[in-house]
Amino acid sequence: MLAIHDRIACFHSLLPFLFSRESRRFHFTDSPEYCLERDTNHVLVMVRRFIKPDFVDLELMKRLREKYERISFFHDDAGAGIPRLEVLPFVDLFYSKALLRDRSLYGRPLYGKELYSNYFHEKYGVNDPHYRERPTESGPAELAKLRLSWNIGVGDYPRAKLRQRAGVAASMAFGFGAARMFYGRRRMPADPVAANKGLYPVHARIGLGGPPSIACQRRLILERISGDPDFLVGPVSQNRFNHEVANSRITLSPFGWGELCLRDFEAVRAGSLLLKPDMSHLETWPDVFVPFETYAPFDWEGRDVVKRAREFLEDEASRARVATRAFECYRDQLAGLDARFESVLAEIAGKESL
Repeated sequence: MLAIHDRIACFHSLLPFLFSRESRRFHFTDSPEYCLERDTNHVLVMVRRFIKPDFVDLELMKRLREKYERISFFHDDAGAGIPRLEVLPFVDLFYSKALLRDRSLYGRPLYGKELYSNYFHEKYGVNDPHYRERPTESGPAELAKLRLSWNIGVGDYPRAKLRQRAGVAASMAFGFGAARMFYGRRRMPADPVAANKGLYPVHARIGLGGPPSIACQRRLILERISGDPDFLVGPVSQNRFNHEVANSRITLSPFGWGELCLRDFEAVRAGSLLLKPDMSHLETWPDVFVPFETYAPFDWEGRDVVKRAREFLEDEASRARVATRAFECYRDQLAGLDARFESVLAEIAGKESL
């Protein structure tokens, strides 16, 4: 397994591999040179490669393809746009946390790296200082390699930056398996909706990171909620953030580097109603994005975000119903993680099809 050392890899993406009963079958490395020169396996699994730095080494992919009988690539970006489609010809399977329901969109150039970054570029004329057009891939044989893996709903919660950073450092010093020692031991409550004290109406502490085409949606939303006392805004410490989400009736979670955000699942685990831009364009797993059943959607520009929040603040029964259903849906899907992982392993090895 060829992976990178960061918090998402060590505490989310690699969790099924690290804690599986089959974990001893995997040899973890961060070194392409080891794979090319010393590895004696015939199957290679790549996780989060070419994200940091954001550069696809096609020469490396060519050399790996020449060596390994099978290669499975876990793209592991935060969104469904898949900005590294040029990897497809070199791999047998390409796993993503999310996929666009309309697969034909992978044959269309997108400004930035996501469908929504392209949307804000076209509608508002938003331009990025270092423009990157997402590669396209329209061949049916290549698109047939796309698979849905698992998203960041699988992982170590709540966030604990110092502990998790220490886990990443340990994985770099002693191997990826060392990260297991730094996972938290807190379990999800049986009924988080009942445990949530509802001290805060709407948690909306969102930043503006990323290029303009990515940050545009958050900027629009912050403008629309500005001055509204029901919305908590501004930066706080991680501990304060965790406390507030755990006691907020509603948690606002706009798109960030991708559609999927850690706070989506922090909200669900806390019994806080997830308030999020419409997610109907993508597939993901665990899926807590059924409109008005597991989350409260609003349009991508946030024109109805205040209205939607107010509807649920004034209807506690509906808020609790959706938040409860979201948690139950999430909990039940996580219970099937082992079976899902086993089927993925079988496909990686070429034994069966999902």
